[in-house]
Amino acid sequence: MLDESILSLELPYRDPLDVRAFSFGIDASGKALGEGGDASALERSLCVVAGIRGDEILQTLVCALLVERLEKMERSRTLVPGRLIQVIPCANPASMGIGRRFWPLDKTDINRSFPGSPGGETTQRIAAGLFEKVQGFVYGVHLSSFYLEGDFVPHVRVMLGPGERGNHGSDFCLPYVTHYEPGSFDTTTLHYNWRRCGTEAYSFYTRKTTVADEGIARDAVRSLLRFMSARGLTRKTCQGGHRSFELAEHSLVPVHVPVGGVCCPAVRVGDVVTKGQLLATVRDLLSGRVTARIVAPCDGVVFYHARTPLVNEQTLAFQIVPDGADEVSPSLA
Repeated sequence: MLDESILSLELPYRDPLDVRAFSFGIDASGKALGEGGDASALERSLCVVAGIRGDEILQTLVCALLVERLEKMERSRTLVPGRLIQVIPCANPASMGIGRRFWPLDKTDINRSFPGSPGGETTQRIAAGLFEKVQGFVYGVHLSSFYLEGDFVPHVRVMLGPGERGNHGSDFCLPYVTHYEPGSFDTTTLHYNWRRCGTEAYSFYTRKTTVADEGIARDAVRSLLRFMSARGLTRKTCQGGHRSFELAEHSLVPVHVPVGGVCCPAVRVGDVVTKGQLLATVRDLLSGRVTARIVAPCDGVVFYHARTPLVNEQTLAFQIVPDGADEVSPSLA
């Protein structure tokens, strides 16, 4: 394993930004394992990136545990030789160190700054330096978090363009694979620019974001190892997982809050619900009076629910995978 700094940037009033990467298939001196040859001859097989936003604690923990697991597999020779696997657990340690989701100086989002610019603003320079190091991989996995605060059923998002349209999202063996058409705001994400440059990219979503839940993290590691096994990057199989249901993201049924107040959910993500079932109640913050009862508009599975207890009118509270939703064929992705 090679542990190296791939990006360093001087910051005012703080220690320098130092982004570290762990590479497998090469040794500490930069030589290919087993043969001692030139590492540049290795296939750049898989890059896993997390922590682009400073509150993505669970995603960074997943990568840390993945590094621990891959190091053991490398020593036991269960990784396939000739393949380079790179893991970047935290691409934004400056924000994570002070508990801020976005860049602390101007509150911009690094994952809205790709492919970046070496002469641009700070976040653009960080994105440019990071993207230079993660280009050229066959597969790219971004352990990301959604712009909505809340909990999700674990799933993989697959962008329908541009560039490489291969789809092996079901190889993660998560409950769902969602497919979506990119909007204009997606063009500056790591996922979009990976695909634009020919990498088969996936956004990986765990159940939570801002907590250090080792059980959830280890489940995510096993999912990543299942993908690696299916792609021929490891000789060791990883049991378990789900038969992934693949669906278009626009088929998710949204459920909004009719009035503002305190939202008290009655269900959790992953729960099977029936039409008319109580999902949550909304109470007046001062009187405690129930001002609204939110019920399921259809039969299905709770895919997402908002975590914020105080909600405004028309806040998205839930998303439901409806029964009878059309399954997307991977060959059409």
